[in-house]
Amino acid sequence: MPEIILVNTQIPENLGAVARAMLNFKLKKLRVVSPSFDLENEKIIPLSAGADKVIKGIKKFDSFEDSIKDFNILVATTNRIRSIGKNQINFDRLSNLIFNSSNKVGIIFGPEKSGLDNNHISVCDFVLKINSNPKFSSLNLSHAVSLVAYEIMKSDNSAIRVNKYDKKIKKIRSTKKELINFFSILERNLEETDFFLVKERKKIIIQKIRNIFNKLDLSSKDVSTLLGIIKSLRKNNKN
Repeated sequence: MPEIILVNTQIPENLGAVARAMLNFKLKKLRVVSPSFDLENEKIIPLSAGADKVIKGIKKFDSFEDSIKDFNILVATTNRIRSIGKNQINFDRLSNLIFNSSNKVGIIFGPEKSGLDNNHISVCDFVLKINSNPKFSSLNLSHAVSLVAYEIMKSDNSAIRVNKYDKKIKKIRSTKKELINFFSILERNLEETDFFLVKERKKIIIQKIRNIFNKLDLSSKDVSTLLGIIKSLRKNNKN
């Protein structure tokens, strides 16, 4: 089953409500990244309504990158289309990724006021858009988690999990730790060769580069090959 990742959650009551929603639909693994409150906040447990096992099992991280390193596939949730180009996924295909492959899947939810930003989304593989009233599209965090968790449980109970989008998914993707290491080396080399001519656009260009590689469905061997290419190019440039 996938893990839920909450980034920069601002309201402690929402954490409790998320835990309740998760356990309602059989999800138990929850990670939080730099919440705006202490996990001992007295407002969390009452809203969890008995989902103590989810609260007690929370893994807390100080940085987003540390929280995602062991995942193969990341799905960013949003209620609007971002400027950064990203593969969109629907609930049917999400279920297939979860139940018909050995890849470890994380589903990411952003802070209440702003949602996930492009830096978060740039290291994700897919964007899951939760369709809602276009004139009133903002969902409460726990409601968004409830909808996603319900769809996952519904697919888990289904007799037929393989759908029209994919057959059994055999390929294991690289971990985000491997990919982040590749990004770091690539971006450092691009910096050293003055690739980022307009410094003001560096952040946007990096997001676009990361998005390109995230679309390629890279394995660990693929990433190793790319790192070998960079090493060879550096060696030849020195000569």
